[in-house]
Amino acid sequence: MKKLLHLLSLNIEFTDNVSSRRILLISAILLFSIFTFVFFALFNSLVLNNQVVSVLDVIAAGVSIYTIYHLKKYKNLSFAAKLATINLMFFFLTFIYVNGSSHFALIWTIFLPMFATLTNGKYLGLAFSVVFYALLYALAYINIDIWSEGNWLLQDWLRLVFSSIILTFVMYMNESALEESDRRLNIIRESEKQHIQELKELSITDQLTGLYNRRHYNDMLPKLISLAKRNNCYITFFILDIDYFKNYNDHYGHIKGDEALIEVSHAIKNHIQRGDDFVFRLGGEEFAGIIISDNKNKTHEWVMSICKIIEDLKIEHVKSDISQYITASIGISTIAHEREYNMDNLYAFADEALYTAKHDGRNRSELSTMMSA
Repeated sequence: MKKLLHLLSLNIEFTDNVSSRRILLISAILLFSIFTFVFFALFNSLVLNNQVVSVLDVIAAGVSIYTIYHLKKYKNLSFAAKLATINLMFFFLTFIYVNGSSHFALIWTIFLPMFATLTNGKYLGLAFSVVFYALLYALAYINIDIWSEGNWLLQDWLRLVFSSIILTFVMYMNESALEESDRRLNIIRESEKQHIQELKELSITDQLTGLYNRRHYNDMLPKLISLAKRNNCYITFFILDIDYFKNYNDHYGHIKGDEALIEVSHAIKNHIQRGDDFVFRLGGEEFAGIIISDNKNKTHEWVMSICKIIEDLKIEHVKSDISQYITASIGISTIAHEREYNMDNLYAFADEALYTAKHDGRNRSELSTMMSA
């Protein structure tokens, strides 16, 4: 069954259910139509000696073959559906004109609203069906008492009209139900995708500050190091710690402490905002950042400026021993592309530099003396 569906899909893949269903219907009916038209072309020509109908079969088969070719090459499903429908309309009307009501010729017309609606959608399918049956009704009405040597009567014409209207209505309602079902299913799928994305974001995001959390830091660090190595760049890592933050919480309370963390995190994120740079909250009042660049000196200056940016926020901190505002200390390490990249060293060097910055007075940044040249 899978091989058959793969064959009927003509190796064309669509992401939505409606297009996937229609490509299968169109290709299946076209392939069946080609076989049917060729068979009856030979049968009418060789057995019944009806060359007119045989020519009609050959033309219809040719158009069906071209439709398959065009669909395969250009993957234009809408054009293929319209062309195939018009081909069937022309064939059925011409076939009825030639054969009249004899040999159950009218029975073939039941396929038109089915095919038109299922492959073109409810509105365009209905339009094709209305045009087709309007022409067919006129043709059949003109030939009352003429077709089948006078056996085609008004009641037969009325049966044709009512049965075709009922069939067209049923096909329209069926396609409406299918399209509505697909629409609701797509809404559910989009909602699920959004929900999954939200859960993913929650799993890697610090709920308080909106920065990436430690879990995402652990996932991203090896990937970013690999990226820096491939591009022959420097990778700079920094750890930032808010000075005397325990004193701030004790004096102002945890709510104000959370507000301060949020404001500081936004300031860091706005400063470190290129596509390949990331800022994380490691926990508590400790943050980290990763920057990939080809100029380590400019990167160091850029990171060092964060200290002034945070103090310029002017978040009051009367319990700080170094400033009347909240400040931060930063430890920075850089691994050069000439040396072997090492995640453990990157963190250890930055942590050592942070310790030095705190020991030497805080509200400052310190470059690791152990980092690669």
